[in-house]
Amino acid sequence: MAGAAPDAERSRVLLVGDGDLAREVAEALEARGGDVRWLEDPAGDTIRAALGEHRPGVVAVVSRADAMPLRVALSVRDCDADVPLLVTIFDPAIARQLEENVPGCRVTSLADVVAPSLAGPLVDPELAAVLPRDGGMVALRWNGDGFDEAPLAPERASRARALARSVLKPYDRSARLFFYGLIGLVAILFFEALGGMIVLDQTPADAFYGATKSLATVGPNEDVSDGPSWFKLAIVASTLLALISAACFTGGLINRLVDTSLTGLVGRRTVPRSDHVVVVGLGQVGLRLCLLLRDCGVPVVALDDQPDGENVGLARRLKLPVVIGRGANHELLRRLSLRDARSFAAVTPEDLVNLEAAMTARSVDGDLRVLLRVGDGRIADETESLLHVGHVVDVHKTGAVYIAAVALGSEAEGVAVHEGRAHLLQAPEPVSRTAAAAR
Repeated sequence: MAGAAPDAERSRVLLVGDGDLAREVAEALEARGGDVRWLEDPAGDTIRAALGEHRPGVVAVVSRADAMPLRVALSVRDCDADVPLLVTIFDPAIARQLEENVPGCRVTSLADVVAPSLAGPLVDPELAAVLPRDGGMVALRWNGDGFDEAPLAPERASRARALARSVLKPYDRSARLFFYGLIGLVAILFFEALGGMIVLDQTPADAFYGATKSLATVGPNEDVSDGPSWFKLAIVASTLLALISAACFTGGLINRLVDTSLTGLVGRRTVPRSDHVVVVGLGQVGLRLCLLLRDCGVPVVALDDQPDGENVGLARRLKLPVVIGRGANHELLRRLSLRDARSFAAVTPEDLVNLEAAMTARSVDGDLRVLLRVGDGRIADETESLLHVGHVVDVHKTGAVYIAAVALGSEAEGVAVHEGRAHLLQAPEPVSRTAAAAR
């Protein structure tokens, strides 16, 4: 169903924006009975003339970047103080400022709209979407007529196991040097201290004191000179191992202090090694997707080829592990333990880059669950029918369904995708929710 027809005044929509996303929104508006005037040129004089001629009931401004919608929203409000505004803005701080300072302005984001439909199949192939609700997460499954909703149980055991593996098998080389160098130093300290207590009959305090002096190269444990020959040889071997461990520990520590590290040895920025999701592309959609997966309790690592990207810095502040490199790098994907991953998502803004990354991931693991973001409807059809590389989501068409519905007055909560079709999610019900399929 296309949904209930909007009232005559609300149905007059002035759509401002260019590119495939704006085209998909225009088609979705027309499919729902909207009278659309589409402006690809957001110049101030053009907007003023369109407001006077078309007399819209709502102005929708859509773009993949934040600067244009912000400028157009201010220009529209300068020309008309009352017309409702629907604007796509990714940055949460800018969105809040716009809603607080521009009356009658509602802000949404393509990333926020499509991330739940991307995250669902990545968490579980049976899920159509996952949504934040009442401080937790809910999972949506298709029941034939609509979506059944159930709480998404946290995966504590899986997370603990994944954390243990990521600590014991660090991805980052400097972290590996630091970790195993530290383990070596601690092991040698206890070996020499226990040897002093057992072989040399030292007190624990004297044994650890002598072992620490030896380890720090301050001075030898003098009682070793009176010990048996085999123990002296054992101390010689431990001293040589201590030199190697100290070199590894120092090198790893200096590297992590000097370099701008996007991953961690412990904590939330640790690169997961099993049952995780690898997300290629840290743009608007990729960042939102990573955060949503983390809220679901699923370990995630982002892969991006722009070390100075704005969202890379934001991900670092949000303690998301980020690895710099190409998603189509076979060796890099292997190092990210792709064979032990739960799923793989290629969500960069470039369709062909996503396709290349998805095919590379499949070459690493032919059974891997792969999700592929596209923005061009033609490429989406060709990818699904010819290559079968994974679950394909046309983010522009999916987002357009929701944006068009909200522009025409719908109170839809979100959108979910089932078998390539976007379904509006209506107000929540106690047990399940209905889905109004948008054509």
